[in-house]
Formats: sequence, C-alpha cells, structure tokens
Amino acid sequence: MTHSHKTSRIIGVTGVDGSGKTTLTNWLKEELQARGHDPGFVWSRFNNYTSLPFLALTRLSGHNVYREHEGVRMGFHDFERLPMPLRYLFVGLQALDVNIANLLKIRIPCRTVPVTICERGPWDTLVDVAADTSLDGLSGRRAVRLFCGLVLDDADMILIDRDADLIEGARPELRSDVKLRTRQQLYRRLAEQGDWRILSNNGSLDDTKAEFSSWLTEKGF
Repeated sequence: MTHSHKTSRIIGVTGVDGSGKTTLTNWLKEELQARGHDPGFVWSRFNNYTSLPFLALTRLSGHNVYREHEGVRMGFHDFERLPMPLRYLFVGLQALDVNIANLLKIRIPCRTVPVTICERGPWDTLVDVAADTSLDGLSGRRAVRLFCGLVLDDADMILIDRDADLIEGARPELRSDVKLRTRQQLYRRLAEQGDWRILSNNGSLDDTKAEFSSWLTEKGF
C-alpha cells in the first residue's frame, strides 16, 4: 500500500482474544516512539448504538447470554439459531453501528495524528458478526467494504496469529468459547484476501517482536 507523508496512517492490529495483541500493541507504541513517531491509539469494539434493542430482545429469548468460566464473565451470541431475516437484521444494525464508530472514533480523530494504532476495530466486529450468525458471505470483499470502508484505504493490517491450544493453555476461560477456532479461520481468510501480514506468535516473544519490527520498516514507519 502506498501512502503520501501527509496521509494519516492506521496500523490495524487484529486477532482472536488471547493471541497477544495487547502485549504487542504496548510494545508497538514504544517502538514507534523510538522511531520518532507520536502514535495515537484507538480501541473500538462492541459499538452497539442502534443494536441495543435487538441485543436486549435476544437476551430475553436466550440467544444472547452471559456465562462465567474460570472466574471470568463472558458473553455468547447464538444468533445462528435465529431465523435468517433476524440474522440479516443484526448484520445491518452492526454495520450501521460500526460505521458510526469508524467515523467518530477513528476517521475524525486520525485527521490530526500521522500514525494511529487501532488494536480493535471494524475488522474485529466483522469477524464477531460472521461467527455469531454463521453467514459465510460475511468473510467476502463486499462485507469488508461494508464494515471497514471508511478506514480501509489508510490501514496497514497485521494479524496476530497464535495456536488455539496455546491460547487455551494461557487463558483457560477461553476453552468455553466454542467459536474460537471459527474466528481464527475468519481472520485468516480476511488476511489472505486483504494481503495482511500474518504474524505468528507461537514462538518466543522476542522473535515475534523482531518480525513485527521488520514489517514496520518494510512499511516505511
């Protein structure tokens, strides 16, 4: 991806829970500062502006539940059991919500910041919605444009990928997430389509940081 120096740039750090995003994002802030940048930071997930009534109703119907595992309270959406029209309604509401968030949390603030780190963003919402509804079409290019179009052209994307068994070993509560591997596959599919860098975090943290550092240099940061 080619950028002019006057264009605000976004580094999108994505991946499933437990993959190491927060640890690597904290390192990324320090690394960019060492390279002479003063990066902004955005965390944008669970932006339920228009979706709240839908989520409240599905809580009553039992399709949207909270459960506690290993002392951690976690939410689960079983929307694949909803009738197809309701699943598409949820997709539409989430697309609207995520674009509101893209504008207010990312696009407008980024205008005054040359580089912004986005640890969670519209890509993660798209994966969540696709996993929750089991709608295969949501991993295609049209869905990416629908959910991420406002920030897509200025984003350099990196997927932090870690083996599910390692994740579950470090985060036992995630063993209860039956969609963990589904989310991993969705992220990998998006990464392949979008030519994202897939950064393996299965080895030593120093090796992961070294590969991340090389990618930053390659991208001109």
